[in-house]
Amino acid sequence: MKTNWNITYEQNNSSYVKRVETIYNENNKPTRYKGTIESMLYVFFSKTSKKRYTWKREVFKCLLIHLYHQKCYALLRDYGHVQVLHNISAFGDRLVRDVAHWENNALQVHEQLSSLIQHCFAVYETPKFLEHAFYGTNKIYMLWYVQLGSGKPVKSLSQNPIRLTHKMAHEFRNAPAFLGVPEALRYAQALGFGASPEAAKTIAFSRLALIRGDEEPFWESVVQFFAKENTLHTNVLDRVVDYLAYKYRENKAFSMKNRTLKALCDHSDEWHLEVHKTYSGKQLSWAPSGIEPLYVEAGTNATKVVYRTVELLNTVALYEEGSEMQHCVSEYDEDCKAKQCAIFSLRKEVVGQPVEHLATLEINVPNYHIVQAKAKYNQDLDAKSVELINHWIAHSKVRRKNDMAYNVPYEQRAHVRAIERRTMTEGYSSSVCEIVRVLFLILYVVIRVLLALLYT
Repeated sequence: MKTNWNITYEQNNSSYVKRVETIYNENNKPTRYKGTIESMLYVFFSKTSKKRYTWKREVFKCLLIHLYHQKCYALLRDYGHVQVLHNISAFGDRLVRDVAHWENNALQVHEQLSSLIQHCFAVYETPKFLEHAFYGTNKIYMLWYVQLGSGKPVKSLSQNPIRLTHKMAHEFRNAPAFLGVPEALRYAQALGFGASPEAAKTIAFSRLALIRGDEEPFWESVVQFFAKENTLHTNVLDRVVDYLAYKYRENKAFSMKNRTLKALCDHSDEWHLEVHKTYSGKQLSWAPSGIEPLYVEAGTNATKVVYRTVELLNTVALYEEGSEMQHCVSEYDEDCKAKQCAIFSLRKEVVGQPVEHLATLEINVPNYHIVQAKAKYNQDLDAKSVELINHWIAHSKVRRKNDMAYNVPYEQRAHVRAIERRTMTEGYSSSVCEIVRVLFLILYVVIRVLLALLYT
């Protein structure tokens, strides 16, 4: 359907509309945005030609004027939002409804833009996440929205770099709105290979979301491999993906056949350690901080459990701790060397079992305050770890930062926060009531004085 460019509005002396018409009729040259509405109009009109694809220029002008008449003033003042209008105009030859027939029924700018995009392109229901493409720069993703909105099937989308089955196409169309387009592709692909929804989201938010063009047949096999895993962590997945990218580019014959996750993780850790050594260029080591370590025994001799803290005294030890706990403690070697902090690993040791890393602690030197303490994947500590750290504080020179109680378990913290919010709300309500009472008292006195003056 062609847009009716000859639509007429009531006579309007708006300086904005006049400025749009003036700039539209000029021969615009590339210019810089100077923070004004006028300079913004010059920037966008300079990106549209008066000789080629002239409908882009006409659609953009029509959008600006029509949205002004629809009182979308906040939208028209914002550079990023006007960029969305410019992106819509890039597909002005594919409009399914006249721009001039759109009515503004929303107060929020993003709701206005969402309604406008649907009005312009969507005859059929279209994924919400694709709507967000108009806020970006990838015209292919915008084209996909236009194509799906006009009824084209997912498997026929232009320049799709990923092979999609019917199930994957269905999952792509129904992907969550909070995903970006590449993430939605990986999410749909993982579900098509049998991944659980949670595993598919982890894959979508990992570095697998990077679409690698000609390498896609290999990365498809990687997604298929990880889709079989029930529990995935983004940090672990990203590290393995980095390793796989290196191996595949080193040898195009590298494949995922006959591989296990454990073996991949082991090889990945070894590779990352070598990369870290090469990148850092030197291995640092430093003297102990002088803090007495924690040592607690529990159980009987047959089932004795030892809880201890181990101070990490060189670059490799930090790297291994970071690899085990999946966080960035390996970057603290220079701080440790400069005696600005000390890093301890809280561990659980049981005879005949692998050592379990419970938490990593950063202690500020020389005041010995615990700056931070994190469990694996930077998660909060469990109740046992908190108990052990509090015991360590009671029997060493380690101190809580700001002399505050150390992290309590999540459930208890949630309860504390609820009490704090309730107290703040009650205090706020009391303050408001007191202010209102005083205002009424002042108003009462003023009225009495005025009445007295009136009748004297």
